[in-house]
Amino acid sequence: MTSRAGLIIKNDSPYMELFKSKTLISYTQKILDNPIDTLLDDSWITRIFDWADENKIDDLYFIKKGFNSNYPRGLPRDKQELLELEELNLSKYNLTYLPREICNLTKLKKLHLYKNRLRFIPKEIKNLKNLVELSVSKNNLSRLPDEVCELKNLEVLAIFENSLAALPCKIGQLENLVKLNLLGNKLRILPSSICNLEKLDSLSAFNNRLESLPNDIGNLKNLTELLVNHNYLTELPQSVGNLEKLKVLWLYENRLEELPSSIGNLKALTDLWIYGNYLKTIPNEVSSLSNLKELWLSNNCLISLPNNLDNLINLKEFNLSNNKISHLPNELATLKDLTWLEVDKGVVLSNNFDEFIQNSVLSFN
Repeated sequence: MTSRAGLIIKNDSPYMELFKSKTLISYTQKILDNPIDTLLDDSWITRIFDWADENKIDDLYFIKKGFNSNYPRGLPRDKQELLELEELNLSKYNLTYLPREICNLTKLKKLHLYKNRLRFIPKEIKNLKNLVELSVSKNNLSRLPDEVCELKNLEVLAIFENSLAALPCKIGQLENLVKLNLLGNKLRILPSSICNLEKLDSLSAFNNRLESLPNDIGNLKNLTELLVNHNYLTELPQSVGNLEKLKVLWLYENRLEELPSSIGNLKALTDLWIYGNYLKTIPNEVSSLSNLKELWLSNNCLISLPNNLDNLINLKEFNLSNNKISHLPNELATLKDLTWLEVDKGVVLSNNFDEFIQNSVLSFN
């Protein structure tokens, strides 16, 4: 071989080895910089287009949403446009399967598969490393592949109204997850690793079959919304009191017989709905929740109320109906922000509540 300088270089010489190494490094860098463009066989793109045509998926178009944003729908039939796609909305196309080739679209940040008939998600989903939103709600999924837990940039995961009996045990690896919607499945437990989701702001798990919550649920320090109503919960872990940023707590229509005293630590709480349980008492610590605006205790077995309810100075709605409370404590009449108070017809009232009656604040069930 002859170099540019005109020197004869033997094939087995150090110069030749150096030349080969530099060439290999150059090709490797090109592959890393352009992983899609280096695919020699792009027949997978043709398969995506064929699948889209078979399922009557629209060519990409945009719907006006809000004042300054467009909502994409469909799949582009242009190769380059497809490869550059960052948001793919395939909702409501009655899809029965998702081809694994979709997971070659590595620039995707949002993938919407809402309201189809999908029975599984391909394990190649792990290739979508840039994904921040994944919606697979209202499908026929009985399980999620473990590979979903490798989507480390995921912030929103919506899986509601499927047939999930369990979640991947490594779901706690989704370290950037902010919103997790699991409502309307068949979950009996939540994996303990879910308590590692330190950035989680909203956890919706109502309309499932949950019999308990993880003991370390209090580790979710940034949680502002916990919706676990309409399950089979019989108790709450004490650690729930560590959720210092929690604003909304829905526990209604479970099987709770008591509440932990630590619930009094939820100072940011504005909405506490516990109706439709088996509660006989409410811990006095509830009276320290001075930011409460809505407190629903109806349809329980209460015979008395906590002391010092006059501390709930921001309370607007209070439902006590369908309990066994014989009389209302006078301190309730001092809650000037109260706009609605529902009680049973037979409850004994003092004259302190005359103003509530005149202003239609008091309602009898």
